[in-house]
Amino acid sequence: MTERESAGKEEALVADDGRPTEPRLIAVLRIALARGRAIFMELFDQRRKGNQRLTLVLAVVVAAACILGLPELLGVFPAGIDLEIPLRAASHFAGGSPVYPASAMLVERGPDLPYLYPPFLLPFLVPVATLPRDTVLGVWLVFCVLVAIWTCRRLAIPWPAIPFVLAWPPFAEGLITGNVQILAFALFVVFAYELEDGVLRQKVFLPGRDAVNGILAAAIGALKVTQLLPVLYLARRRFRAALIGIAVLAALAVAMLPLTGVSIYYDWLAQLQRAADPNWTIGGVALARRLGIPDLFLAAAGIAIALSARGRNSVAWLGIALLIATPSVHGYTFLFLLPGLLTIRRDWALLLATLFLGVYHGVGWWMACVLVAYMLIASSRWSWLRLPEAADGAAAAADGMLVEGPN
Repeated sequence: MTERESAGKEEALVADDGRPTEPRLIAVLRIALARGRAIFMELFDQRRKGNQRLTLVLAVVVAAACILGLPELLGVFPAGIDLEIPLRAASHFAGGSPVYPASAMLVERGPDLPYLYPPFLLPFLVPVATLPRDTVLGVWLVFCVLVAIWTCRRLAIPWPAIPFVLAWPPFAEGLITGNVQILAFALFVVFAYELEDGVLRQKVFLPGRDAVNGILAAAIGALKVTQLLPVLYLARRRFRAALIGIAVLAALAVAMLPLTGVSIYYDWLAQLQRAADPNWTIGGVALARRLGIPDLFLAAAGIAIALSARGRNSVAWLGIALLIATPSVHGYTFLFLLPGLLTIRRDWALLLATLFLGVYHGVGWWMACVLVAYMLIASSRWSWLRLPEAADGAAAAADGMLVEGPN
């Protein structure tokens, strides 16, 4: 091309008023789109440094929000209240007073709230109730913190992040009140997960560990019977193990009968029925109450999920099933959503974690649950919705030696 032809071509790209003609505009737009796409991929692609930096920034923001929200939680929840309630029930039991009075359902706050745990626990609590109360509460709260720290390490959460994770409201509420949910969640993690070279994987339920796995599954719901879904989850994989767990739990109840008697179990069931009343003001933020449907329907849904969950997301689904099926859901109950949050991509999990900041924003909590469930379903089609896995095949196989099925 001659110099004159080249100059003519350049002139064709510029209008009389000096503005670029359409070909030049298209070129500029293409460059802008390419740069925008590069920035988007840098921030969105989990394997790039841009996304890692963004995730770190989000983590710092959420961590700071959790710490700043602690004074509000400490002001709302009395320290050790969820241990004081069963200790008072044990004192009533030892003194021959009713343990499950209907009048307790009228109490809206304080240590005289109704005791809802099963009667076989009472003989174990009677000697503890005679000890100095401040010492007992202090030891129990420290023990809960240590268990929570151990649980975080079992979930492969880095040491620097643990203080902030414990300040996250679902953990913090349970730690402040001393709720047994901290222990139940730790048992759930031991039951469902194992660490291999620092990598968190779903547990393979081996025949040689039927007794251990069965007892763990039963222990998760030993005090909160609606949380016995891990037994059904295990029964799908190792029926013998589930049977052992139920047998041990039943044997414990029978062994305590000479101390508790049989009639107290009828009182307990009657109290549970009262607690299931949607008009009970402190019954939590259970989904059934939010939707205005009977607890039985959502319990059936939770059972169906626990029995059908399989594949690499099965533990996350079991946690969601426990949330759905529990008729009395509080902030600490959402600890069972943590496996789902640890399964989806980290940056989005941090954004969903912000929905739990504050005190009793039930709509936000259930919105987080719904979004986690959606991402678990959609991740079977769009893998970028989940956390990258170094050994995806091994993680998928670690499902009680079941054939890979729907997620």
